[in-house]
Amino acid sequence: MALSFPTAPLVAGWPTLSAARARLADVLNHPAFAAERRHKAGELMGTATDPQQVSRWAALALRESEQWEDATLAREEAQPGPPAHPAYPH
Repeated sequence: MALSFPTAPLVAGWPTLSAARARLADVLNHPAFAAERRHKAGELMGTATDPQQVSRWAALALRESEQWEDATLAREEAQPGPPAHPAYPH
């Protein structure tokens, strides 16, 4: 399930640094990102002082996680055999 966060500035401006860090941490809590990568990102977040930059990182991470999900779904659909979740008539 992809998370959806706004990537454009908010009406009242960019989020605070703590909100941007929390958003990025949420996005990075996705199977597309290995623990080592989350750790490195956490170190960068700790030193970052620009909420706009952290928000841009969150947008890029969100895009990457969506691409990962699309690729994973395509691989699963390409596997032979019955689907893992058959479409049941309602």
